[in-house]
Amino acid sequence: MGKQSKRNKSKRGNKQQHSKPVVITGSPANATKEEKGVSTVVSKIRHGDPRVRHAALVALSSTLFHSSSLSAAALQKQQQRQVGGSAQKKKAAADASDETLLRALSERILDVDIPCATAATGCLSNYVNFYCIGDAEETSTEAEIASEVMIPILLQRIQRSLDKITSLGGQIENSIASKVGETATAASSAGAAGSSAIDKILAFNSEQWILVSLSLQTLAGLIENFPAAVERVNALSLSTLCAVLPLADKSLKLTKNGQGESNGGCILDASSNASRAIHSLLDDNVAMITSIHPTSLTNIVTELTNTITNVQMSYMTRLHASGALVSIRKVLVLDEEINAARGGECDTVVAALQTCTDYNVIDLLSNLFESGDSNHDPKKLVLQMIELSNKCQSMKQDEMMESQIVSEVNARREPARMIARRQKEMKESKKAKTETDDMTEDEEKEVMNSEDNEDLENEASESQLDDVKDELDNVVQSWRELVGSYKLALELVANLCSGREEQDDDIENGMYPDGDEHMWDSDDEAKLVSAANAAGAINSMEASYTPSERVTFASMSSKQLLKRILSFFRRWVEFVSVLNDDVPALVAEDVDELQSTCALCLGNMVACDLHSLNEPSLTNVIIVGGRETLVTDGLDLFWWELITAVSSDLSDGPKAHVTSVMLALLRHSPKSRTIVNATVLDLLLALVTQQYDAKDGSNNVQLKCNAISMLGLLCSEPHPSEINAKVCMALLERLRSPLSSMSDGIDADGEKVRHSLVIMHEILNVLMDMYGGDDSHDEVFGQQDVLGHFQRCLPGFRRRIKKTGANSTREEVDTWNETALNCSRFIKYKKEG
Repeated sequence: MGKQSKRNKSKRGNKQQHSKPVVITGSPANATKEEKGVSTVVSKIRHGDPRVRHAALVALSSTLFHSSSLSAAALQKQQQRQVGGSAQKKKAAADASDETLLRALSERILDVDIPCATAATGCLSNYVNFYCIGDAEETSTEAEIASEVMIPILLQRIQRSLDKITSLGGQIENSIASKVGETATAASSAGAAGSSAIDKILAFNSEQWILVSLSLQTLAGLIENFPAAVERVNALSLSTLCAVLPLADKSLKLTKNGQGESNGGCILDASSNASRAIHSLLDDNVAMITSIHPTSLTNIVTELTNTITNVQMSYMTRLHASGALVSIRKVLVLDEEINAARGGECDTVVAALQTCTDYNVIDLLSNLFESGDSNHDPKKLVLQMIELSNKCQSMKQDEMMESQIVSEVNARREPARMIARRQKEMKESKKAKTETDDMTEDEEKEVMNSEDNEDLENEASESQLDDVKDELDNVVQSWRELVGSYKLALELVANLCSGREEQDDDIENGMYPDGDEHMWDSDDEAKLVSAANAAGAINSMEASYTPSERVTFASMSSKQLLKRILSFFRRWVEFVSVLNDDVPALVAEDVDELQSTCALCLGNMVACDLHSLNEPSLTNVIIVGGRETLVTDGLDLFWWELITAVSSDLSDGPKAHVTSVMLALLRHSPKSRTIVNATVLDLLLALVTQQYDAKDGSNNVQLKCNAISMLGLLCSEPHPSEINAKVCMALLERLRSPLSSMSDGIDADGEKVRHSLVIMHEILNVLMDMYGGDDSHDEVFGQQDVLGHFQRCLPGFRRRIKKTGANSTREEVDTWNETALNCSRFIKYKKEG
């Protein structure tokens, strides 16, 4: 490639400086300028000189296709859609979603000049991952270009680069073999030349892997964001993606043997993006999986299994490979155990899928939750993030202060006559000091040197700021990779334990035609009654598990997976409080999402009735609230670990996630309800009656609702009237004042109205369950005036439903209307009784 190979290459747009696109109005003159601007950019991208193409592509990657610019444009597009109809009124001079520009960039993916192809792919990678998130409109221009243009070109680019990497791998092998076979004298004489040759080959190899990595990242984003793009990837293309994994493993070994360890990062990134693309492509894609020929399927399963067991690969690569294998298992193993068998030609593949899941996948997950990622300590990463962020902020403030001083000096604008007079006075003063001419010359030199030093210091300061920013970016990237791998692992476990409940497609929340008011009439009531009866029939059905799933559950128990994930959950529940620092918003959001995913995972696991819950506990005593509590089996230990967490000094967010796991345990394990003692009951009642915290409103409401639901489950078991009265009084107290503020709450803002509806909905349902049966505590029902509370509460509940408006979804509104209907029927039933 000559001189062009020495150019700076842009791997990703988000590594460069950027400027925001200029927003212009939609007048005809501006439209002409916009077309001319896009035409100019496209002509440079398609220019015959690769240097011009590369310069234009690098400029795009640092401006229009920079990650921050694309994120801002995506947010603006979403806001315009919510307003409705105004999406075309304002547009950037060169819009990132311009069809001509996207097609021109797609063409450059196949550019023979690798730096140009890399820059173009980097632009499109940012476009797909930052601008097209959640934008899967099949009729949009973006979807058409994604499926019809980008997908075939990306697959072609990947295949070309893999062929080139294979060729380069042969050259690296020959170079290594020739160096090994050389005598000491020959090696000494040809050392420099040989070393230079293999370094060039390794550099070319890294260029290709960087391009493959970006292409795979773009492809994965297209598959995840555009359903139409999935149809463009066939079984042959899937085999191409799987071929990346063994080639990456081989290339890693070659770079190490060729002493090119620094080039391994791009290869690991490529393998991670390849497994991600495969996972996204196979997830719930029955048509794709069933269309694969048995021979190809065997090869794919073998490559995925080898990747899962390859400790040289990153956790993210191995986890995505596990997800892909689990997706195949779901179709070929679990579905076939319920439906008719597919045929004997897949028996070997079925056995391999089940064996890999029960041993390799479960072992990988168990080790990850037991030991964590040895390369990254989450606490250390956050502390580094805080330190570097503060340092960067301080340096920026110093820079801004210096800039402000310079601006003030420049703002004086001293007249030319004054400057001339001042210079004349300086000259006269200089002549008067004839006796100290030598000293003056030294002073002048000192001043000049000080000015030069000041310029060097400014340049050094800017360089230091850039270094700090780069270091901060690396820490943030490491944090995201760590949290991302944990979330992916938890999602895998949750999917393995998800069960196979039947779904009724006829039960939809489409009771109100679009544009209708949420009015209450007899037709709506009939629809709600029908939907409620159908939903009740579905909820009464328990998840059924196949023999293969039960074997997998046994493997989870043998590996102590439930216990390890519970310990992992405890560590992350307490993570923020242990830091004792102002945690960055990014970290707080990621930790909350990780806790939520872990709670969902544990909820699915306890629903599977794992053997480890019934086995004797290795721990006989656990400290709860400063007191020793005896434990006998895994269920005891699991429950009291949760109670210990919810009793500690945590914020409402972590407690809400802990109580959701407690609720799942009580719901799926009736035996766990017998463990609850008076102390735990008082704890639940305190959670229900505690003050509403508007700062953390959603978590506070979720915490209360979980506690209310647990009280309802506990009251479904036989219990004395004293306990019933205690629970009833707490629920009625919260029902009278859902948010501990105004008694009615109608004048509150929309979000508070929604929160009050959520709490009232939960309380009303629990009270109807408590006193709707024949053997309910009628004396408590009468003493506490439960019927009167229903009659006084129902009108306000319906008013809140009408008031909530845009703050609630149609599904939520329909659910609340169903509860209102049930309340009116409950009142009627109790009056007649």
